[in-house]
Amino acid sequence: MDELLDKTEAKKNGKYYFGVYMWLLSYMKPYAWQMTLFIVCGLVISLSQMGIFRVLQYIIDNVIMAKDLEKFRFIVIILIGVLVCMFGAMAANNLLSRLVREKASRDLQYACMKQLRRLGFTYYEKHGVGETLSLLNTDVASVQGIYQRHFPSLVNNGIMMFVAFGFVIHTNAILMLSTMPCFFLYYLVGPLLQKKTAYWGKVARDRRTEWNRKIYESISGLTEMRAYQREEWELERYDAKHEHFNVSQKKQFIFRGARALSRQLSSFAGMLVMFIAGAYLNRNGSLTVGEFVAFVMYYQMMNQNSAQIVQILVDQSLVLHQGEKIKDFMALHPDVEESPEPVVLPRVRGELTFRDVHFGYDRREILQGFYLNIRAGERFALVGPTGNGKSTILKLIGRFYDPTYGDIYLDGVPLKQLSFSQLRDSIGYVFQETYLFGSSIRENIRFGFPEATDDQVVEAAKAANAHDFIMQLKDGYDTLVGERGVKLSGGQRQRISIARMFIKDPKIILLDEATSALDNVSEIEVLKALDTLMHGRTTIAVAHRLSTVRHYDRIVVIKDGVAAEAGSYHELVNNKGWLYELETRAVAGNP
Repeated sequence: MDELLDKTEAKKNGKYYFGVYMWLLSYMKPYAWQMTLFIVCGLVISLSQMGIFRVLQYIIDNVIMAKDLEKFRFIVIILIGVLVCMFGAMAANNLLSRLVREKASRDLQYACMKQLRRLGFTYYEKHGVGETLSLLNTDVASVQGIYQRHFPSLVNNGIMMFVAFGFVIHTNAILMLSTMPCFFLYYLVGPLLQKKTAYWGKVARDRRTEWNRKIYESISGLTEMRAYQREEWELERYDAKHEHFNVSQKKQFIFRGARALSRQLSSFAGMLVMFIAGAYLNRNGSLTVGEFVAFVMYYQMMNQNSAQIVQILVDQSLVLHQGEKIKDFMALHPDVEESPEPVVLPRVRGELTFRDVHFGYDRREILQGFYLNIRAGERFALVGPTGNGKSTILKLIGRFYDPTYGDIYLDGVPLKQLSFSQLRDSIGYVFQETYLFGSSIRENIRFGFPEATDDQVVEAAKAANAHDFIMQLKDGYDTLVGERGVKLSGGQRQRISIARMFIKDPKIILLDEATSALDNVSEIEVLKALDTLMHGRTTIAVAHRLSTVRHYDRIVVIKDGVAAEAGSYHELVNNKGWLYELETRAVAGNP
């Protein structure tokens, strides 16, 4: 609680967002020497531009006013030299800016993707797909603007403003002091307008995230919308989110325009005072015409760059709200982490042991002192009422979660001591809903083992009883399956996933309701493929249809977080325990 209060207080005084800004700039740290050259080039550009104005001052006072044209040729040569130096520095400045911004943007994007891979199931359960897509597509893209636009412009404009300020003071301090009140006139109302602009900018970005989430839901839930004839209802909700976003964006633009107007008024007031004071000083002989012309150019340059700096700071303040989300996202730690010095099994046999395993979701304990031993090569089934932890057991085996207490062992070694690569290379999954990529059948099968040859892909498909239906398709193995395999039937998708397992050749097979969504014909084909796949491998299946696991070596009934009973199908039925009750309810049509 104290940490939350400290964070809130830090946000109020700006320290927190300064920390977010410095964290974002840390992605530019590997390119420090390029940034140093970038700053040097910016300084050369500023001095060159100020030098050009100084040359013009000299031409006016010592050539035009004195009518001494002999010096003009020499001055032109100097002017050309200054221009060459300035354009060379500008070219180098642009090149270095592009180099740094592209690399820093790439590093941030890569870091976010890497972090997304590190986080476990708990993150995906608490954050929707639309929110994650908005983070990667909207927030990261906006924050990358700091590297691509804001920070390089801030550096260049800052250097230019300070150099121009130095030349203004050096040219005529009295004239500068007379214009300074008008220069700072903007800051009487500017900070308030800037604060309002930043606030509505943050609101607009949050509402954009909600709008993007609604777009994703509208697309992903299209089938349900049409089935229930709720297209108009969904459009109304979409329009409401869109209008909500538009209102906040309009208010942001209003305050931004008011801020720009107040800036222009202060600038015009300063110009008016400058001309009046300049005429007075010129009449008194304190200011030459050339000095006045140069002063006007310096003042305009200083005024223009200061206005751009304010604009950049406002824009960055809006982006920092999204940078805060990314920083918080990158600060998340996965609940399941790999051992720094993992044990390497010389050969995985597939024996699994649960010892006093406890686990739950959001303070609700699912497994309570769970004990189980599964022998290598055994066909093992998990059955029981819904919500008692059957699928959770499979997730614990793959270390998608870790037990809150107790240990799980593979061939006598705790799973926590094994590397992710060896553990997950040893396990193959067949889920109820198989995810297929929108590429070809060949590539979807090869996903199980990316280095597989075309011949190995075909052999895996044959073993999974998938080769025949694949060859009946127009493009065979090169057939594009569509998003999530929408062009294939459920049974065909399952056989493709089983072909993946054949080509991966794992020692442990985990089946999570692999046939529950299939019709009888498709289920028969898939079960044939599964029988071939399970040969010689440890198989653990979660099933609601007891008919699919009757031939398994052992069945365990999970109830109230423990193994209520275990044995072969016939043993458990004859004992008339929990399995017998489940079988009776299934026959009665009340599972």
